[in-house]
Amino acid sequence: MAEKETTKVAAPVLDDSLPRQPINQDTVKNVFAEVLDEFREDHKNMEMALLNQPFEVRGQEVVFMLSSGLHEDLFPKLKPELTGILRRKLRHPDVEVTFEITEHEKDPIKNLYTAGEKFTYLMEKSPALKELKKRFGLQADF
Repeated sequence: MAEKETTKVAAPVLDDSLPRQPINQDTVKNVFAEVLDEFREDHKNMEMALLNQPFEVRGQEVVFMLSSGLHEDLFPKLKPELTGILRRKLRHPDVEVTFEITEHEKDPIKNLYTAGEKFTYLMEKSPALKELKKRFGLQADF
């Protein structure tokens, strides 16, 4: 039987003689702009969508704020590549990339289905509409 040959990918070597770049929102944003251009050229659309998500820099950690389960499933696949790119471009071996799932408040407009619900919502937003309804006998259901 032939033995299967495995190859290990070496971690990127950082040049210690070069100064480390500071890790802040602006420097990370500039690196992501470069990476987005590279991903665009390589037609990596899913990776581009993930990089366009909002993020925060917390010390040596870049935390992406993801809003859906799909991003949550895809992010771990991109994380090692993105961490390596950031460490290399920022010349900072301690940079970590993580994510958090954020819950957005539901927009009440998206839950309005019937004409009555829409009319009630609009009356709450504009008290003048309530007066018009009363004065002219308007009905939302038709």
